[in-house]
Amino acid sequence: MFKLILLLFVLTFSLFAANTLTCTVVNDDEILKIKCKYNTVSKDYDRNISISWTSPTTHHDDRMKTLLLPAYNKSVYDYRYFDGRAEGSWTITVTDEETNSQTSTEFIKEDLKEAITPTP
Repeated sequence: MFKLILLLFVLTFSLFAANTLTCTVVNDDEILKIKCKYNTVSKDYDRNISISWTSPTTHHDDRMKTLLLPAYNKSVYDYRYFDGRAEGSWTITVTDEETNSQTSTEFIKEDLKEAITPTP
């Protein structure tokens, strides 16, 4: 009975889970990177997820990348090197190409510790 209740709770929670996009600064081997991780609901088929980095000042610094989110997985991530990125307010937008649903977040490079998508 306990397993059934636990299973129902997990399934109910997963149905109402919102897509989230979190960006943090990570230090890998003394190299600073901005890592953005997109979490979504797991599905039983592969999906393409597009991640768009929009620079506040220099368009040559923009980037659009399409990633494969394999079946039964819930997250993908992309990163950019911190050094060499333009100062100011960056916009990161993730698009699920199956549903065209978008999730966005913004961060100011100088203030970035963590940027999280606001929950509706």
